[in-house]
Amino acid sequence: MGEAPLAIVLAAGLSTRMKSKTPKVLHSVAGRPLVTHILRTVRAAGARPLVVLSKESAAARELFDDGTRLAIQDVARGTGDAVRIALAAANGDHGVAFIVYGDTPLLRPETLTRMRALVRERGTDNAYGRVVRDERGDVARIVETRLATSEEKQLKESNLGAYAADLGWLRVAVERLRPNDTGEIFLTDLVAEARREGKRVAVHLTDDPEEGIGVNTRADLATAEAVIRKRIRDQHMLAGVTFRDPESCQVDSDVRIAADVVIERGTILEGKTSIGEGSRVGPYAVLRDTTVGERCKVENSTLEGATLEDDVSIGPYSHLRPGAYLERGVQMGNFGEVKNARLKAGTKMHHFSYVGDAEVGQRVNIGAGTITLNYDGVRKNRTVIGDDAFIGSDTLLRAPVTIGAGATTGAGAVVTKDVPEGMVAVGMPARAIKKADRRQKKAT
Repeated sequence: MGEAPLAIVLAAGLSTRMKSKTPKVLHSVAGRPLVTHILRTVRAAGARPLVVLSKESAAARELFDDGTRLAIQDVARGTGDAVRIALAAANGDHGVAFIVYGDTPLLRPETLTRMRALVRERGTDNAYGRVVRDERGDVARIVETRLATSEEKQLKESNLGAYAADLGWLRVAVERLRPNDTGEIFLTDLVAEARREGKRVAVHLTDDPEEGIGVNTRADLATAEAVIRKRIRDQHMLAGVTFRDPESCQVDSDVRIAADVVIERGTILEGKTSIGEGSRVGPYAVLRDTTVGERCKVENSTLEGATLEDDVSIGPYSHLRPGAYLERGVQMGNFGEVKNARLKAGTKMHHFSYVGDAEVGQRVNIGAGTITLNYDGVRKNRTVIGDDAFIGSDTLLRAPVTIGAGATTGAGAVVTKDVPEGMVAVGMPARAIKKADRRQKKAT
């Protein structure tokens, strides 16, 4: 295939029709800014991206890695002028160039690959997406919708907004474009320029009409969101994931789901969430930047920045906040909350408790109504609970405090001092007493 093609990404547009102070290409679709979708597409087609930004959209540069070249269009003079600026920044590049828009997140890599092939197979200097044809069926011109006549607006074919052209021809042709009555230089006028030179223009007709959807308004944004989310769900289902009610679920672009996972109705998976094989999530669960191991169950709960090892059970109606780490086999029932805390293997926290800024040992039982009082008004303090401890219902643990291995707190205890291993803490404030030997008690 030769040298990887250049991909000029036009991302200098404002959010005028979106009525937004946020640059258009930074608006999110399926958990990713618009422009990152098209960057992923051009890279999947084997191209090297060069993004044209404006002063207003320059904030987007923070999204790009070192392999993405940039050019700035200081004055908004249209797409033709933006391409001219990109070509100046790509001085020395040769071969085929793609030209795509930063607000077309539904464009597929295979479309670009086919367009590049058309340039070579048919000996053309350029290939365009959907174009307007003349009465003979040949490419005549591309007309901007806002400048089209009523008859032209009824034409069945529309411009996809993706182009492939020989860089040598493109550099010469762009310099010949002239501003129209609005003062803008339109990239689409290159079709007529090619015709005047007697050049051939190849047309690729995509079989997916949704592929050419561009985002100019909030309604367009919602349309693109629905299409791309359906694509994401379909990909997961083809890979072995079950969605009980697909249309009620939302899955972001960067979410990873293993085979044999079941996603129940109304579930939302956001950010870099990953779910291990055999797990069941939902109904009505929200997972954000969360790692879920294998054979876990998360029902009607919210998990943010949390990690679950294998065989963990959560919910319903629980909340895991950033830094929550639940080891293998932990059980967390309804109306529990964990924040910046590690619950070790086999621990049970079945209902109505809060554990924050804590380390909880293995096989600990946390009774209903337990609260770690981690904040003293100035700083967050840690609670440590040893293996096999039994925390009675309505226990308050005022951090910093340590509950020793095998220790017990009585119901309603307010623990303000460390409890040694094997001891019992009772009262308010709690005092430690020796734990009775159950075997000795039975003997007497």
